[in-house]
Amino acid sequence: MNQRLWSSVTATLLTAALGTVLSNPAQQAQAVDQNSEGNPSASQVQESPAIAPPASEQSTLQASDVVKVGEIKSPAATAVEEEEVIAKIHAYELEGRQAATLYVRSIPVLTFLGSNLVSDSDTKMGEPTEVSQPDRQKTNLPISDAVEGTAQPSVGLAGSQSENDAVWRATAVAARLNQLSLDNVDAEAIAVRWNGECNCYSIQVNQEELVQINENTILPDTTKNQAEDALQATNRLRRLMGDAPPLREIEGKPPARAIAQVALGPIRFQISGIASWYGPGFHGNTSASGERYNQNDLTAAHRTLPFGTNVRVTNLNNGSSVIVRINDRGPYSRGRIIDLSAAAARVLGMIQTGVAPVKIEVLENR
Repeated sequence: MNQRLWSSVTATLLTAALGTVLSNPAQQAQAVDQNSEGNPSASQVQESPAIAPPASEQSTLQASDVVKVGEIKSPAATAVEEEEVIAKIHAYELEGRQAATLYVRSIPVLTFLGSNLVSDSDTKMGEPTEVSQPDRQKTNLPISDAVEGTAQPSVGLAGSQSENDAVWRATAVAARLNQLSLDNVDAEAIAVRWNGECNCYSIQVNQEELVQINENTILPDTTKNQAEDALQATNRLRRLMGDAPPLREIEGKPPARAIAQVALGPIRFQISGIASWYGPGFHGNTSASGERYNQNDLTAAHRTLPFGTNVRVTNLNNGSSVIVRINDRGPYSRGRIIDLSAAAARVLGMIQTGVAPVKIEVLENR
């Protein structure tokens, strides 16, 4: 009897327990369903694949980002910039000097000459120089094969130093021409005039000076005549900047002066040989006679002629002649018989060549 009672009690308890357990999963499942809307289960997160944007969208996004930071320009933008830049420069070495040629629409218009790459204080014009191998390699390298006119000029130069820097001067003119092109300048406003202040020819745009033509700024295929160089360079610019008709003459050009023949007495003797010239590196130094050397005076150096002797020097290449006064000693390079000042060399037309065959006539002083 007792055993039957305990069995019925046990059965009742088990039934109640099972009912409770069976009701809990339903409640848990309901709770999970309610929370699944805001918080996915771990299994759902792991099984859900990562959704990536299409490849076309990625490439579009990357390209736009690159353009924004400026690392890569589109071909269209590059083409537009190339059209805007009409003036470029080419830097190189010319006969031991720094040089830069200005090109407008790939046509050479002007060549700018700078200082000697070898120190002027050690070498006179036309004298051979010894250059070490490292220096030779360095000077033979072009500064730039094609430097755009908007490039920065050489830094660290100021005053007269920048005026002697061919690349600096060429870049400044190229940048000005590029800006004039953007402004659609009237090519007929480009003219050339005589500038009495510098005794040189001045190319101007709307009556504002663009560049001076002198012994350091010449036509690339120079005629050895500053007036002709200035006129040809101006006409090239007029044609390339807007197809304007060429000019026939230079405004304000001074009339040709007759060369006065000064009789200094009979010729004592004459000799022939090679002449050279010296200038910038020696200007202001004390000469062998005690005078201060002035490259703008008509003087010369000779090994033995007395100081103060007047000699007539004739360039056998072109027939031009000049009378100079001996006030220094030299030249000391084999094969040279006289060293002329820069002014005398300019009269004889040998600034660019550095040397020339000459005839020297020693005159009797009166």
